[in-house]
Amino acid sequence: MTTIKVEYGKAVLFRLDSPEFGVLDTNFLGVGEELVDISDRVVSLSVTRGRSDVLEPVRSGQCSLTLRNQDGLLDPLNTASSLYPGVEPARTVKVYADSVQVFDGIVDDIELDFDAGGDAIVQVQASDGLARLALAEFPSAGEAFSAQDSGARVSAVLASDTRFWSAGTDVATGDSTLAAGTATGSVVSYLNTVARSEAGIVFVGRDGDLVFRNRLFAVTATPLVLSDDGSDLAYEALRRQTSGESLRTVAFGTRAGQRLERSIQLGVERFGFRALDLGDLLLETDDDVTGRLDFELGLRSAPNPTVREVRVSQLRATNTAVLGVELGDPVTVEFTPPAVAQVTESGLVLNVRHDFTIGAGWRTSIGLQPATLEGFLVLGTGKLDEDALAF
Repeated sequence: MTTIKVEYGKAVLFRLDSPEFGVLDTNFLGVGEELVDISDRVVSLSVTRGRSDVLEPVRSGQCSLTLRNQDGLLDPLNTASSLYPGVEPARTVKVYADSVQVFDGIVDDIELDFDAGGDAIVQVQASDGLARLALAEFPSAGEAFSAQDSGARVSAVLASDTRFWSAGTDVATGDSTLAAGTATGSVVSYLNTVARSEAGIVFVGRDGDLVFRNRLFAVTATPLVLSDDGSDLAYEALRRQTSGESLRTVAFGTRAGQRLERSIQLGVERFGFRALDLGDLLLETDDDVTGRLDFELGLRSAPNPTVREVRVSQLRATNTAVLGVELGDPVTVEFTPPAVAQVTESGLVLNVRHDFTIGAGWRTSIGLQPATLEGFLVLGTGKLDEDALAF
């Protein structure tokens, strides 16, 4: 059985002689928090992070907790409670499974429910740090940046105003060089444009750090292997899908106000005009943009059946690697459809959902995108005149 640990940040009142919460002119009434373990109160929880399509921006991670409160210890009106003032908005929430952290965020909403029979629960909704970062804006005059790789651009954005982000970071070196320019408006929107230009990803990790991954992360990391024959980690169920929704034959991108176009003629003849617009790209040259467009068309050139989601039950197979899966991680799935020999398919993690209910155990659902990496030239595996060195 999976061991659950949930901590929340209990507000700390001014504490006389405390080196942490009793500093004159520093600590004030209600300012500060200390983590309190409320694991024994958990009835159920869910954690969701990610996006449904690789070209969408990552949404802020969400956590939902249902907590027992028959003794009223979490009720903010119970001033005699040892946990007073109970769970409050804007306080920290951390969730662990078998000592692996799966969520770090801040409480948004609290709902206290009870009935005449004395049953009482507290519903807590929390979001990760991406929700707070989404409120940040560049100065009205904008922020100028020099030409630099995409990872350096992410770091420069965060360094331009220390109020934007105060938690940890995990920023990879970018694989693309971005042109010099001035950023305006929403900080998160701009960071997503950086990620889209790179074909990378920006998100808040399960430990609360802001993460930027370049596009080559998928081919340099060791994949998690899931199988249906017991040779690797067993999964509970999988969902495959053949869909024309992501099929594209023409792609557009804009650099410095100029719109560029690429197409796959055979794809147009076979499937018709199916356009994809990447919008503004921060790349240095037109060749960089056309390489980016070709890369995206290569990923979306055929409506092949693919694994979209895999669900793993910790009751079926205990494995902390599944608990620690992150967005963008490579995953290999082995499966044997009826009347078909075993198939091995590679994917990248698009979204993750963890669910736990007392008596039902812990389940992790991993949403995948196909990992069609033919657009990359990786030393030792690339094909001369076929795989692109630049993008």
